[in-house]
Amino acid sequence: MADIQKIIPFTYKWEGGLTDNPKDSASKTPAPWPYTNPANKRTSSKWHTNKGITYATFSTNAKTLGYQNTAANFFTMPADIWLKIAKNKYWDILKLDTVTSQAVANIMFSWIWGSGYAWRPRMQRYLLTKGISWNINDFTALAASLNILIKKDEKKTFEELLDQKKQYLESLADFKVFGPGWINRLNDLRTQSVSYIKAVATSSVGLTLFFLAAAAGTAYYFKDDIKKLINKKK
Repeated sequence: MADIQKIIPFTYKWEGGLTDNPKDSASKTPAPWPYTNPANKRTSSKWHTNKGITYATFSTNAKTLGYQNTAANFFTMPADIWLKIAKNKYWDILKLDTVTSQAVANIMFSWIWGSGYAWRPRMQRYLLTKGISWNINDFTALAASLNILIKKDEKKTFEELLDQKKQYLESLADFKVFGPGWINRLNDLRTQSVSYIKAVATSSVGLTLFFLAAAAGTAYYFKDDIKKLINKKK
């Protein structure tokens, strides 16, 4: 099964730290405190995102997830708070612990992480091409549907979903502004995720070779008995 811990380093790598980019939609809800970013010594009263977590998401989930909505917590974003938000409000929403492919789970996590729920109509249309009818509010059924496709062909499913996300990104109005970065990140996600598919494939080949070798060894050990049985039948 997929594990959120395997996508955390990738997410940290691409999210970086604080941002107050006015072109980001999250700029509509900045944190209510001025702060000097120790990374670049720049002071701003419009910081709206830290390590990929918007202030809107951070503040609205504080009580539910059991942390304090404070300047210190938002601007330092401790790892335990970041993980609570990422796991409970993104990963678990899509039931990704039940998905049998780490590579596919990585795509789905990155999709809801970066786009909220706007990708659902495209996913619904994609599943219809596979003969699967999906209610866009049923994420348990989504995970089950993905597992059906993964069982048929994990690599193909992964590549198709990657392409679906690429098409989705290209359809967004602000692709002209953020597009190059989004595509670079998507390409890196592919590189990082394909390794999990190869690892599984290598493991399967290894087990097959092991059992073939074991069978050959057994046959050799009992070769005399096998010869007697063959001669007896003659």
